[in-house]
Amino acid sequence: MKTLLPPQPFLPNDGGRQSSQRLVILVPDQNVDEIKFSWAIRRLAGPGNLDVLLVSIVNDIEGELAARRSLVTICSLVNEFRYNVDFQVIWDRSWIHAARDLAGPGDLFICPPEVTVRTGFRKHEPLDAAIAHILNVPTEPLANFFTNSRQSIPNVFKQILYWVVIAAILGGFFI
Repeated sequence: MKTLLPPQPFLPNDGGRQSSQRLVILVPDQNVDEIKFSWAIRRLAGPGNLDVLLVSIVNDIEGELAARRSLVTICSLVNEFRYNVDFQVIWDRSWIHAARDLAGPGDLFICPPEVTVRTGFRKHEPLDAAIAHILNVPTEPLANFFTNSRQSIPNVFKQILYWVVIAAILGGFFI
């Protein structure tokens, strides 16, 4: 019996990627419009068919569950045949330590510039600039998806003053 078609070797299911580069996208534990965020990630990964790694850091079990749900949703929206999308939840308190553990050759870190990290006494720096400066890896900001994670000092004083006034009013009733 003759075969009609010559046997073909199987093609690797790598989507035709040309490089070993990947986008490492740091996702803070905040509410985000997951659809718009995933579109932005697809625009970054698409031209070079770069693999995508979504990363979030947590420090409690509720935070881990919420981060996993969010990352799975974003991962499913970004996923495409041309590139691999994966996620990782890291138990740590520092974005810098997490990025140091993840950094590999050819990685490009995508960071929200609204998130700041402490770099000295009363000195804060945007996350993307801090990672680029401390770890010497390429970074690119992905702005306008998250909010500033650090409250300013005047807002903290306003909150303290508010609660002191409330306590004084309540205390005045009982004296």
